Amino acid sequence: MRITALSLCGTGVFACAFLCALALAAEPETPDTRLAKLASYLSDGETVGALEAFDKDMKGYGAIAGDIAALTAQTEVLCSIDVVADKEADDESSDIHHLDLDWYMMLKSRTDESLVERRRLRVAVTMQRFYKKSGQNYVGIWRIISLAPEEILAPITIK
Repeated sequence: MRITALSLCGTGVFACAFLCALALAAEPETPDTRLAKLASYLSDGETVGALEAFDKDMKGYGAIAGDIAALTAQTEVLCSIDVVADKEADDESSDIHHLDLDWYMMLKSRTDESLVERRRLRVAVTMQRFYKKSGQNYVGIWRIISLAPEEILAPITIK
């Protein structure tokens, strides 16, 4: 019986590892998938994950990092980011994309549930693909290198 249990356990572990490898290798990252992750991280209050969408060398990164940290600490965030236009959508080989976004956020204060702020702005974003080595291959990772207006990420204001 022990051998069967171990065999089943070993088969389960192998199947799990195989499925995880398939999931990781399934689709390369795109600007759209990176923005979807950003919206998800903001909605989950995950500052570190949200900051992964931004290039650390971009102008204003420190202010954006501070705003995101304050925003996720102060509020529960519901975030939706829709791509209205992508000038390079038809060019998969382009390493820079200029995007026009319809960015919506509903912010609910963690200290006063009656304080709710809704934001909906058109946001211009430039994203660049950076390559990092993963095993024997290079993987493209999209990062935001410019964002305007940055006020979309500002902490809530109490009026």
